[in-house]
Amino acid sequence: MTQSRQEKTSRQRSVRWYMGFKQSTKKLKPKQLIKVISRSVQSRNLVPYIPLLRIEKEPKGEYYFFIAIESIEMGDIPPEVDSFIKGLKEQCFNFPVGKERNQFTIDDIKPMVGAAHDVQDYTNPIPYRSQKIIRESPFALVDSTKTQNLSDEQIRQFSTKHEHLLYWLSTSGSGTWESFKKTCEILDLHEPKRILRRLKLLNHLTTSDNGSKWQVNPPSLVHVGTDSEPSDQTFLLHGQRSHCFLQRLREFGSLKERHQPRGEAPPRIKLILPSQITIEILAQKIGYSINLAESSSILSLNDWQNSLNRIDGVLPFNFDLKRFDGANFIDCIFQNETGFYQFWTKDSRRLRYNFFYNQNTQSWLQGDWYGLRFLAILSLGQNVEFYYNRQEKTLAIPRAQRLPEIYESHLVMASGMLPTYRDGFLIYDRISSRLAREISEALKITLTEQ
Repeated sequence: MTQSRQEKTSRQRSVRWYMGFKQSTKKLKPKQLIKVISRSVQSRNLVPYIPLLRIEKEPKGEYYFFIAIESIEMGDIPPEVDSFIKGLKEQCFNFPVGKERNQFTIDDIKPMVGAAHDVQDYTNPIPYRSQKIIRESPFALVDSTKTQNLSDEQIRQFSTKHEHLLYWLSTSGSGTWESFKKTCEILDLHEPKRILRRLKLLNHLTTSDNGSKWQVNPPSLVHVGTDSEPSDQTFLLHGQRSHCFLQRLREFGSLKERHQPRGEAPPRIKLILPSQITIEILAQKIGYSINLAESSSILSLNDWQNSLNRIDGVLPFNFDLKRFDGANFIDCIFQNETGFYQFWTKDSRRLRYNFFYNQNTQSWLQGDWYGLRFLAILSLGQNVEFYYNRQEKTLAIPRAQRLPEIYESHLVMASGMLPTYRDGFLIYDRISSRLAREISEALKITLTEQ
């Protein structure tokens, strides 16, 4: 059963009722109120409990507003909702309509309120499976082999900037590719396309199929244990972050931070809980919505390729094309050959798009740059080989054969760390032999164990 169907079933078994509050336009205008509540509800994953809100008709100096609550019975406030209201009490919910009995039916409030404001739709969630071509794609990269040596202080500074970026993204919740680029520019972070990919590898955010919109993932914990004691309550934190949230986590356990290689992403955060604090207790008491993420299954190569976004309306003859030959992109004329293509504008010679063409299905596919290059490598018959070190539990992959984003993310999330570079290879830490085998089998790649 999908999540939406689960929510629908849950709502069919519940009662919708309303809590009322009074607000001043000097403190928070109605549009601002809707924005604040909607973003907070979405960031805490409370849409199934608080689906909409209603505001008094023609509000002036002071106005009433009502939040809809879904619960088993009228007057029953779910713990998540109670925590949400307390968290925004000073900003939004400081003046309840009824101090003793603040519960209303739609018939009670209908004469005084206007149209309902849908909390889920207010900030325009990411539309998946889009087939539009955007003017500039964040997937249009040029391969880079730059590995400038950095001092410890430089790494710390870059790490701090990326941490600030994640804080800003967490506050916004979602946005456009243009807003992402602008924020990187303000923070003096270069190459926003690569930054976007790293944040996706670390499971901090997701994007729409064409990359035009991004959305931060809700805060989640991944159980990793330790090498010596797998049952140890050690978790990796990914998704939304804030200073207040991290401070709250410290009240339940200890946090250990580690800079990513070269400081190219927000620091990895480990949460270590004492034996008496279970993840269930943490979820109940922390006051934030937090998930325990489970490892997802690894798609087969065919299933992943079939999931890629198919692009309609591609006109290759309107561009100067280059085709990947296994090592470089060379000028070409499109002749319906399977391959990885770059689309350059004829006038300004700017790289505009990257697409993979499948001759068998006569379709153009859009996806992450390294993923499309990997398809091209396989279509050209090149040999791809992994090298697994059992003793060190590391997996080495040739840098020139970097994996598609969806597979690399499995490797990155095993340790919560981006790969390091060594002698032309990408080195991934804390990789189990089982994970190495599963990915190599899914991609039909030779795995050499050492």
